[in-house]
Amino acid sequence: MKSVLGVLRRPVTAAVAGQVTQAAAGLVLQVAAARSLGASGFGAFAVAYGAIVLATAVCSGLVGDSLTVLDRREPGVRAALHGWTVVVSAGAGVLGVLATVLTDLGGTGTGLLLGLATAAFIVEDTLRRLLMATGRFWSLSAVDGTSLVLALSTLAGLASLGELTFPSFVVALLVGQVGASVTAYVLLPASERPHGPWRRPAWAEVFAFGSWRAATQTIRPALMTALRLLVVATAGVAAYGPIEAARVYTAPTLVLVGGLGSFLLPHFVALRGRPVAHSLRVADRAALGLAVAVALIGAAALLVLPFLGPVITGGDYGVPAAAVAGWSAYAVASALLLPYGAMASAHREQARVLGLRTLELLSLAAVLVLVLTHPSHAAWAPLALAIGPLLAAAAVRRRVLRPLVDRPRQAEVVAVG
Repeated sequence: MKSVLGVLRRPVTAAVAGQVTQAAAGLVLQVAAARSLGASGFGAFAVAYGAIVLATAVCSGLVGDSLTVLDRREPGVRAALHGWTVVVSAGAGVLGVLATVLTDLGGTGTGLLLGLATAAFIVEDTLRRLLMATGRFWSLSAVDGTSLVLALSTLAGLASLGELTFPSFVVALLVGQVGASVTAYVLLPASERPHGPWRRPAWAEVFAFGSWRAATQTIRPALMTALRLLVVATAGVAAYGPIEAARVYTAPTLVLVGGLGSFLLPHFVALRGRPVAHSLRVADRAALGLAVAVALIGAAALLVLPFLGPVITGGDYGVPAAAVAGWSAYAVASALLLPYGAMASAHREQARVLGLRTLELLSLAAVLVLVLTHPSHAAWAPLALAIGPLLAAAAVRRRVLRPLVDRPRQAEVVAVG
């Protein structure tokens, strides 16, 4: 019993639990949308939700990582953190309104609601990062639980008034995120709650650190959003709905990859005192082990698809096996990249990793060729997306990590010469 309590008290256990509850809250809401909105409605919700996640990733890197690493108690830094949060959340909210109206996802009213939901989502995520920075990891589950309960309660209330629609889920998302933000604010230590002075913010200092992290964190959600837009623009929103349902079906696998990633970076930091070649061998073993494990999970997901697929969609439309296989392949490729990226970042090569991860953009070209030449085969788009992480993994290992291993040898040769 004591050993169990000891494990539960560990910050890493609480951090993983917080990540799981956040993913679970989003997953439940997306499953509800998949079952209630049909293929077209769910496709529209997926595009909107993906754009919100992308905007949140920008603020999470720019503000969330900065408040974790920089001295947030310094008045100028604190003021800049507040300022950047306002700038990003307000800007993303305005873009959400414009995107909703211009892409015919909804009218002005729906656009305004989506803009508010986007801003609330970003503010909630920033307060979440503050809780993490202060070590209050178990509070994250309370925040995520509040969001889920309020969102589902709102949907239940709206369902009693009539059929659920895309705006219904936007309202539920808004209510859930506002309630979660209030909960996070209350659970923060009084000294950590946003407060002044607001004078002379250190805009440049926060941007200089956070911009690199923001750029890195936006790569994956940006690719997801681009894939959604490409498929919707070429094959239609109804064609994308089943593809997104397949992504929701395989989402636990990507959550597993992300959770394991939270352990890899500190692990490679701890290995920096040992030879770099040893760390590379560890990275190779981790990449292979993760890839095999994720591939086996993907294979199992395909086997039980006929039984669990209808649970996601309510039986209104099918979950394509091709898309499930594609998303599983994407998860395998991401698992291969993860250890190499973590090792490179531990050796402070994150800027070079960011540059090489732009290779993932090539996968969008593959998606575009696929949907333009064979729009009826759009379900294979996730498989095309997997090309990017594979290329990036090979490039990071060869261009960043191998030179780190060879550097001591080169220095030895120069010394002997």
